Amino acid sequence: ISTQQYEPVAEIGEGAYGKVYKARDLKNGGRFVALKRVRVQTEEEGMPLSTIREVAVLRQLESFEHPNVVR
Repeated sequence: ISTQQYEPVAEIGEGAYGKVYKARDLKNGGRFVALKRVRVQTEEEGMPLSTIREVAVLRQLESFEHPNVVR
């Protein structure tokens, strides 16, 4: 996903894996989305397994529909 598609508006929060922003999706009519910028720490052996898991969970949520999940 290109970060050029999104315009950060405000920081929502920060956690162990990175920061979450309220952002505009410029390619989809400017609708608001939650944009998570994952903090990646470089290691000699590659990307940490915890980071890979976090990205996998976020990709699954991309198509998840539930009334309690903000789109």
